[in-house]
Amino acid sequence: MSTPSDTDTSNVRFLPGEGQGKLTTAEGEELPVRTFKRGQDVVLVVLVESDTHDEDDRVPSADLEYTSARGVVRLHGEAVFEDRSLIRFEASGPADVSQRRSFVRVSSPQPVTLEAEDARRLAYTVDVSGGGMLLVGGDELQPGQHVPFSMALGGRQVPVQGVARVVRIREDGKRALVFEEIAEEDRQRLIRFVFDCMRAARARTRGDHL
Repeated sequence: MSTPSDTDTSNVRFLPGEGQGKLTTAEGEELPVRTFKRGQDVVLVVLVESDTHDEDDRVPSADLEYTSARGVVRLHGEAVFEDRSLIRFEASGPADVSQRRSFVRVSSPQPVTLEAEDARRLAYTVDVSGGGMLLVGGDELQPGQHVPFSMALGGRQVPVQGVARVVRIREDGKRALVFEEIAEEDRQRLIRFVFDCMRAARARTRGDHL
């Protein structure tokens, strides 16, 4: 991979079928990322500003994980901050590709309406990701059951809707569900919501005013 000469993103295009992931430093810092192509180079970037790194900072040991059309891609290498919100990632070896979808998960109590057993019931998420949710409530749900759901995201946003499948019941009674049917637009809105929650949590930790 050649090194871009500047941080101009006017010729940037997002790669089809590839999306969000996370960059993890050796110190445990996690930053949401996406992939894009700039000129002839595929550049891996962080789309939220980092307050712990400045321009030209190098992180010699970092792990990158992101979803692609091939599956979940994992790379180890060096991250170079072109500015506080744009990172060039240089892999030190071949990619490890897993043929499954992986999503960043965040703790966020959101109301979920379940259409189960011909009755409408209200539950709440304990945590949520682009691939599924952990619920408190919905005690009638059983493993393997498919249930239509509608999840509120707050504000004036349209609820995310789809069909989820119960994959297990934890010892504390919480139900883990995966999304079996969900529009890609709704999945992307949910992923953006997860990243917004992550940014808000980081800001609260730093004592920033939102």
